[in-house]
Order: sequence, then structure tokens, then C-alpha cells
Amino acid sequence: MKLTYLGTAAAEGWPAVFCECPNCKRARELGGKNVRTRSQALVDGELLIDFPVDTYYHSLSAGIELSKIEDVIVTHTHPDHFSPYDLAYKGEVYSARLEQKKITFHGNAAVKKRLGEIPYMIEENVGYEYLPPFVPTRIGNFEVTALKANHKRDEDAYVYLIVRDKKRLLYLHDTGYLYPQTIEYLEGLGISADLVSFDCTGCVKRWIKNHMGFYEAFALSRALELRGIIRPDTVKMVNHFSHNGAWDHETLCREADKLGFGVSYDNLTVEF
Repeated sequence: MKLTYLGTAAAEGWPAVFCECPNCKRARELGGKNVRTRSQALVDGELLIDFPVDTYYHSLSAGIELSKIEDVIVTHTHPDHFSPYDLAYKGEVYSARLEQKKITFHGNAAVKKRLGEIPYMIEENVGYEYLPPFVPTRIGNFEVTALKANHKRDEDAYVYLIVRDKKRLLYLHDTGYLYPQTIEYLEGLGISADLVSFDCTGCVKRWIKNHMGFYEAFALSRALELRGIIRPDTVKMVNHFSHNGAWDHETLCREADKLGFGVSYDNLTVEF
């Protein structure tokens, strides 16, 4: 299985859109892996995770033909994770194709509501499937289970367990420390993940609400390991960084390595 990080920043991007703080100025000076767009990922070139405002840019930078993507799983409807208004351009006049492939968005009830707000969208080109939490669902070549995230309080925000050919990806964005219900569900499956991608919005800062930093991610990883959800050889990544976290990419890597984590950056592919 392959996980490609298309965007690895929090909502404001890094450097942030209108920010001139030292962290953003340094990111602009250093460039490269220090420049991060809004969070999105792709599994095996087939399953898209989230559809943020930077989706079109990601398709260009990573060489993705969005017309060939058929399934998107959505974590929640914050615009840095779900901004589907480009779907208005999926159809005649705007996109000339002999045959349009339907793109289906899978997620909570708020996803359906947001899709209904898009003007000029051709409905037969765009589908929706409700994903109930804690119910494994077949999506294309994957078995996907939506898990309750500790995040957006006015809707059922999700993180995901994604399985293909006995490989298991646990994608934990956006969330604070996982709810006991979610941890207990994973433990009850009696399986372990091959890769876990941890929220690390706060980086070095202590983050106690709807995101995590290094220390919370490390505490969660230890808790998951004690319950058998993580093995010693499980790949552990941190992702979804805010400019408030202060560290450039090189420093992030150095500090993450001390805790046994790899660090994502835009267009990184991790095979496991």
C-alpha cells in the first residue's frame, strides 16, 4: 500500500496566507519541504482523502488526473479538508470528455449538505454515500471504516481505518487524543496497523482540545502499542502542521526522530 501526502499543513497553510511571523518568513526563505499546502492524501493512486481548497493545485504538483478519481473519503467539512466547489466544473463546457467518470464522496451527513450547496453542479457526475461510524464499508478496492474523531463538535468528524490486501492504514487527521470509544473499537478488532499517520498540528506546543502535537501523538502511540493496535515495526508518521508550531522541516525531522516518528511533507509517498 502507498500513502501519498499531497498537502501537509493545517487550515492556514505554511507559510500562512496572510502571516508575516518569523516561522512563515523562514518557510518562505527556505522553500522546498518547508512550504506546506492544506491537508490531503491519496492511497494507492485511487482513494482520495479529503477535498480541500488546494485540490486543483495538488493535481498539478502530483500529476493526478482528477477526472479518473472515483472515490473520496471525507474527514469533516472544515474548508481546509472539504471545499468541493470545483465540482461545478465537472461537466460539459468546463471539462470536455467523451465519458465522465462519476466521483463519489463518502462521509458524514454534513458532506451531503455541503454538496447540495454547489451551484451548477451536474448531479449525475457527483455521488454521495453516507458512512456510519464503526461500520466497515467496501469502497473500490478498499475496506474503509469511519472512526469517530475528537474534532469538529457540530458534526461527526471522522478519522479512518483503511485496509487493502491485509495492509492497514490508520489515518488520524484531524483529531485530538482519540476518544476511548474509538480506541476500544480498534482494540476489539484484534488487528494492528502497518502505518499510522498522527495529527501534529501543535508541533512542540501542548494541544489539549481538537488537535495534537508531538507529545500528545507520542502518548497516543504508546497507548495504542500497549493495546496491540501498533506493533514495534509499525510505520509512524506525523502530519498536519500549523505555522504556530515554530519548527522548520529539518528541526521537525530531528525532534520527531527522537520519538520514533517520520515527518510528512508535500508530495511524500510512503510505501508500506
